[in-house]
Amino acid sequence: MDQLFPRPVANLDPVELVAADTRTAPTDRPWVLVNMVASIDGAIEVEGRSGGLSSRADKAMFHALRQLPDVIMAGAGTVRVENYGPVQLDADAQARRVARGQQALPRLAVVSGRAHLDPASRLFSDPTQRPIVITTTTASSDAVDKLRDVADIIVAGSDTVDLRAAFAQLREQEVKTLLCEGGPTLNNQLLQDDLVDEWCQTIAPVLTGGNTAQRSTTSLPQDARSLQLARVIVEDDVLLVRYARES
Repeated sequence: MDQLFPRPVANLDPVELVAADTRTAPTDRPWVLVNMVASIDGAIEVEGRSGGLSSRADKAMFHALRQLPDVIMAGAGTVRVENYGPVQLDADAQARRVARGQQALPRLAVVSGRAHLDPASRLFSDPTQRPIVITTTTASSDAVDKLRDVADIIVAGSDTVDLRAAFAQLREQEVKTLLCEGGPTLNNQLLQDDLVDEWCQTIAPVLTGGNTAQRSTTSLPQDARSLQLARVIVEDDVLLVRYARES
């Protein structure tokens, strides 16, 4: 691979940049892209939320990446803390998606092993954008039944969600690209199951110090997987990096 040098964000269009990347879905699951922000020392939140680490460049990349996938996935804890709602894209972004053969808006998928989600929450507020809830056979049948009115349900796994099995079901529904927005427990499970094809990370130029329990991942996969550095962007000491599986 040619040597990479950090590129300044000026004169770069994040939307065009990430849309030009090659993402070929496997036959049995979608291409899985993880996007996250962290401090230099690995913290993923300040005062309980990731917004304290964000920046102009990070927000631009966040919104650019959200225009790409068929499905945006997050864990139930992240959905609650960040107050997820229906996906919003402007008319131009929707038109670009339709031109690529995608639905105008990506669907949201929430991983919740116990289906502990409030059907009256903002997440389910738009009946034209039914989220997908990925849960287990041990989830309360009452909780699942209540969610069926506002969401589509995928059951995969017993004690914990079987992400590989869930992704196989999504692939059968023509889902080719999936963007995961965390949190750390879900990221860690993706790594443990060797399901990450692309890792996009913003490194905020701060040190949080102290006892930071929430890191980007909580443990290492049993067999380390190498990814190839594909891009480095810099703005005001903020680094935005992209790693991907070698083709």
